[in-house]
Amino acid sequence: MEEYKTRFIDFLLRTGALKVGEDFSLKSKRISPWFVNIGDFDDGETSAALGEFYADSILNSGADFDLLYGIPEKGNGLAVATAIEMARKKRNVPRFSTRKFPKDYGEASVMKGYGDARTVKEFIALTKHLPQTERIKSWVIGRAPKNGQSIVQLDDVFTAGDAKYEARELLQFLGDFNFPLLVIGVDRQEVGIDATGRSAIEEYEQKTGTRVVSVVNALDVYDFLREHAPVKTASGEIRREDVERMATYLRVYGTTTARKAIGSLEQIVIERDKSVIPACDVSTLEEFERLVESTADVEGIGGYKVGFELGLAYSLGKVVEIVRKHTTKPVIYDHQKAGTDIPDTGRNFARVCKAAGVDAVILFPQAGPETERAWIYHSLDAGLKVIVGGRMTHPAYAVSEGGFITDEGALDMYRIAASAGINHFVVPGNKVDVIAEVKLTVEAKGVSPVFYAPGFIAQGGSISDAAKVAGDRFHGIVGRGIYQALDIKAAAIEHASQIS
Repeated sequence: MEEYKTRFIDFLLRTGALKVGEDFSLKSKRISPWFVNIGDFDDGETSAALGEFYADSILNSGADFDLLYGIPEKGNGLAVATAIEMARKKRNVPRFSTRKFPKDYGEASVMKGYGDARTVKEFIALTKHLPQTERIKSWVIGRAPKNGQSIVQLDDVFTAGDAKYEARELLQFLGDFNFPLLVIGVDRQEVGIDATGRSAIEEYEQKTGTRVVSVVNALDVYDFLREHAPVKTASGEIRREDVERMATYLRVYGTTTARKAIGSLEQIVIERDKSVIPACDVSTLEEFERLVESTADVEGIGGYKVGFELGLAYSLGKVVEIVRKHTTKPVIYDHQKAGTDIPDTGRNFARVCKAAGVDAVILFPQAGPETERAWIYHSLDAGLKVIVGGRMTHPAYAVSEGGFITDEGALDMYRIAASAGINHFVVPGNKVDVIAEVKLTVEAKGVSPVFYAPGFIAQGGSISDAAKVAGDRFHGIVGRGIYQALDIKAAAIEHASQIS
């Protein structure tokens, strides 16, 4: 890491602008365990230091440019501070910014009469017929740019990029300029909210041809903290467990580069590579305890899948207590179907499940990519293991079967989970062609999958056939075939023998 980056991170820590360990709501609506507020630099000393870091980033980029431009609003001050520091480094560069609304008095009186416009786009549409000199008089504060000049744009952070696109549109309205570089303070290295997995910065670079550089990025911050934690800051102490929370966040929300650098998360829910998991869809705690007691010492039983019926009728914590009376095998909670709400509710879901003592949760994130990432993150952050499904056992689920969910959309649920480091997946045991397709899909993401499959007995699937397609790590989920049997233990042994 370059020396100025180390100094910048240390500067963020000393000023309290970098915070790690709490939950922060971002502009993107994500809940993050780390946050940087460059707006905290509000005096001469910190502004000068910030300007120096931006100047170093620009000079190290090798970009050829003529002017500095501060994107409103925070970029305005950055342009001033950066220009001052660049002059101290023997590079005297003019700078400018643009108004929030155009000036319509004095030398810009020509703008009078365009007051009906309420947005930059409306002003551009209404005044595009005016000469370039008039447009510049109305909008520019500082050195007026000339056609053909190269402009470096400055801003604090990059989230969705709306302000960057709007600023670029305004600059293109003002004249014919080049935009080789956009400089920000911190690159959070996060993917966008859609299913593509591309970052907003990558998309901006592709659409505009402008290179985006940052003083530091999320990996720089993570590497620094991992090496130095615990770290004293102006706002408290950053502990090693706080740094691990940041790693979990980057595994789920990070770009491909960030995720690879952090490393994969190989979760183990069941110690055995193959087993049978009773689906405990019984009505009473007495039936449930009889099922657990009868199967707890069966070697091929890997754990217990508990649904909402027991969890809501009694309490999830009580259900876990019953299992723990007889075995330490994992309890998997299947909310049927968790992950179909808004992203924010994932945190409460994870908190309740963790407090109840369950080991893992099953998610079917049909509410979209951002809900999926949020529920995965909050579950992992709470210390839960995560199993993700996308295709179901019943007829007319996927579009190809006459249902609502597109086949590709269901595969995206698996892709996003695999990209987030999840290696445990639910697949329909009675649809071996789907198992094969999901296997190829997640392996293409570099994940070695562990499959969990329902869909046997009443739904016609064969445990042995599904296990052969799934591969070396497979757990068959069996409900009525075990808990409705006259001899529960014998049925458990029989089903387990089919996948050994």
